[in-house]
Amino acid sequence: MKVIILGAGSHGLSLAYHLLKEGVDVTLVEKGEVNHGSSGRNAGRFRYHFNSKQNIEYAKEAIPYLLSICQELPLNPFCSRTGYLWILDEEEIERMKLLDSLWRSEGVGGEFIDCSQFSFLKEGKCYYAPQDGSFHHDYLSLGLYIEIAKMGGKLVRGEALSFLTSGGKVVGVKTNNGEIEGDVIAVTLGAWTGEFMSRNGISLPIKPEKREIFITEGVKFRIKPLVIGNGFYFSQTLKGELIGGADYAKEASGMDVSLIDAIDFISFIRRTVRNLDGVRLLRGWSGYYEITPDHSHIMGFDPSWPEGLFVDAGYSGHGVMFSAYSGKVMSDVILGRRNKFLDVFSPSRFQMRRLLDENMVI
Repeated sequence: MKVIILGAGSHGLSLAYHLLKEGVDVTLVEKGEVNHGSSGRNAGRFRYHFNSKQNIEYAKEAIPYLLSICQELPLNPFCSRTGYLWILDEEEIERMKLLDSLWRSEGVGGEFIDCSQFSFLKEGKCYYAPQDGSFHHDYLSLGLYIEIAKMGGKLVRGEALSFLTSGGKVVGVKTNNGEIEGDVIAVTLGAWTGEFMSRNGISLPIKPEKREIFITEGVKFRIKPLVIGNGFYFSQTLKGELIGGADYAKEASGMDVSLIDAIDFISFIRRTVRNLDGVRLLRGWSGYYEITPDHSHIMGFDPSWPEGLFVDAGYSGHGVMFSAYSGKVMSDVILGRRNKFLDVFSPSRFQMRRLLDENMVI
C-alpha cells in the first residue's frame, strides 16, 4: 500500500507517523514548510470541555493519548495540566451550570470559585477546570517529523491540484510539480480542505475562519491556566509573555493582524490582570480555523467517493490538541480497522442531517 498525505501540518504528520509505524509506504505532499500553517500558529492548549457529548468523549480518548505521545517524541512538547478558567457574568453562570452537569456526568467536572482565588485576577465569579492544559505545538509536530524521517517517510514539495482516479479508485495525485502514484489519498489540508475537495467535484462543508493571536512582553510568571472571558482568552508562556486573542472570527483574507484588535486585546489584559496596567504588546500573528457547520471534525470517507480517498479536517479550533490521536484513528481506518468514532464524525453526517450540537469554539 502506498499512501499519499496532502498537508504536512499536525494531522498529516501524525497520520504519517502512525502509518509508518505499521510499515506502510508514506509520501507527504506540502506546498510550504512543515508545520508552517495554522498548526504552527496556535496557542497550544488542550481541553476536555465541550458542549457536545461526542466531542467530550473524543477528548477523553485524545487527551490521554496526547500526554502519552509527549513522552515518546525526541522533542519535549512540555505537556502539562494547567487548567482552563472561565470568567463569568450572571448570564454565563446559568449556562455554565448546565455544562457543569454534563461535564460531571462525563467525569470531567470543574468547580465554581471566586476569581480572586487566583491572585492575578480581581473579584468575580469563575469556573475552573483543572483537567485541561497546555503543550508546545511546534515541538509536537516537529518531533513527529523527526520520527517520520527516521522511518523513511518521504516529503514532496508541491501543491496538490487534484486526485487521479481509474475504475472508481484513486491512483495518485497531480501536483504543480508532476504526478505521484498512490493507492490511498488522505486529505489533511486544514482550512483549505473544503476548497481542494470542491475543485475535485466533492462538496465538503469546511470553510476558513481567520483568527489572531497577540503576545506581550515578558512579566513575572503567575498565570498558569488559560483564562477565557468577555470575548477574549489569554495565558502565560514559561518566558512570562501573555499570549491570547479575541474569541471571534475575522474576515478570511491574508495573514496580517488588525491594529484595532491588538489594542482591544492589550486593553482587556490591562483591565483584567492585577498590576499589569503598563504591560506592552510585543507582536501578533494570524492563522485559520477550519470551520464546519457543527463545529466538529470530519474524518474517514463517504461511500460515494472514489475508493481510497479519506479526509481528516474541520476541527473548528481544536485541531492540534486532537492531532496525535486522530492520526492513530485515521491510520486504523485506512488499514481497515473499525473505530467507534468513525460514524460520529463521518463526512456523511451532513447529508444525513446528523449534525452534532457543538458551539464551544475557543
